[in-house]
Amino acid sequence: WNAYTNGVSNIYRLNISTLKVEVLSHTLRGLFKPLYVNQDSIFAFEFTSLGFIPVMIANKPAEYVPAISYLGQLILDKYPSLMDLNLPSAGESKQQLTIIPKEKYNGLSNLAVQTFVPVISGFQSQKVVGIYGHIADPVLNHDLTFEIGYSPFKENPLGPKFHAKLKYDYKKQFEIGIDHNATDFYDLFNKRKRGMIGTKITMGHTYYWMYDNPLKVKQQTQVALYKNVEFINDNLVRVSEPDFMVAQSIFDIKNQRRSIGSSDFEHGNDFITTLMVFGADPKNPEFAYQIWAELGSLTTWLFPHNVLYLRIAGGYHQPNDVLRQARFYFGGFGNREVENVDVKQYRKVFRFPGIPIYSLGADNFVKLMMENNLPPLRLSNFSIGRHYLNHIDLSIYSQGLLVKSDLGKYWGDVGGQINFIFKHWDNLESTFSAGIAKAWFQNGSDWEWFLSLKLLKN
Repeated sequence: WNAYTNGVSNIYRLNISTLKVEVLSHTLRGLFKPLYVNQDSIFAFEFTSLGFIPVMIANKPAEYVPAISYLGQLILDKYPSLMDLNLPSAGESKQQLTIIPKEKYNGLSNLAVQTFVPVISGFQSQKVVGIYGHIADPVLNHDLTFEIGYSPFKENPLGPKFHAKLKYDYKKQFEIGIDHNATDFYDLFNKRKRGMIGTKITMGHTYYWMYDNPLKVKQQTQVALYKNVEFINDNLVRVSEPDFMVAQSIFDIKNQRRSIGSSDFEHGNDFITTLMVFGADPKNPEFAYQIWAELGSLTTWLFPHNVLYLRIAGGYHQPNDVLRQARFYFGGFGNREVENVDVKQYRKVFRFPGIPIYSLGADNFVKLMMENNLPPLRLSNFSIGRHYLNHIDLSIYSQGLLVKSDLGKYWGDVGGQINFIFKHWDNLESTFSAGIAKAWFQNGSDWEWFLSLKLLKN
């Protein structure tokens, strides 16, 4: 049999004639499931970093089997007075715990200011100075964040000066948000700006039909009212109607797993379907809708941690020239120079590296993607101080796109992306990414590349 008597699983036997227990092995890895083969040999499984490996060991007592030196015991041997600091058992304790009457928790009465700090942010080409605040109770029944700012500088004399963002969550299920000329901190560093002129008022609800890791089934529903809006999609798509409403519901199923040594999910599936309804002009109502779905499958192949990712998506849009913002818009990697979102943005359904971002408008589409993520390359000795390169990821992929568009029907691309993941002071992370892709379409071809820094953990 195997036992952990000396701290590692070794093989033991009982001599029936003498009733003496004898140890047959001394290993640092661990031996399991011994089977008697013959008088000279024992079969067992040895634990390694690659899994359990079948081995044969000699059927005779080991010559040397030392006990493990436990650090705690060594400290007690050197400082026996530490035993006096040991807490008494519950039966010996004379101190009785104070028992308070049971009360119903009230989140409002437990609200407290978590954060209240001055901030600097960005709004397109403008710098914004303001205040950020966070008010919440300990269990987050009520969670309020807000940011109010003003543009005192003259980068854009005609641009809006007052900016505000407010979001309230109730039990992380219901949310209300108000954005007025909302800022984006990363606009300070990027050419492509996300700060949007206009007002957006949202109400949303999040419900988990199932939360049993790794299986999660989630539905998010939101209604948003836009007013005085000029552009959407990173200020690259001009709207045809500045005042409009969007109602959407997203149904998301995800069941994905990863293994020791991986850098991303390696097995499983995900499915997302989205319905969006656009409306404008209450006096003379105009409507448009779009619906699309995505299905992805992950598996390893060829060798460990080499991941094949297959993805198919399709969508339909009801055309309405009054609501041009309701169309599908494809293009680009999506990564900005400095980012705060997932580095592998090419996986998103409306990304199409090789052509400018959001440059391809369409009314319906079918999209296929095949991606291969190579095993992570780990470089444990590459460091400067407490900053070190943790690992390198490399992905190659190809996409095919069939669309109904004035720009062409058939589109295809091939691309690759490399990510350098850095660790800082042991628990902070950043990612430097580079990508290149070439696209082909009916009227020609195009290509693009990017460099991007993702702050904090991906």
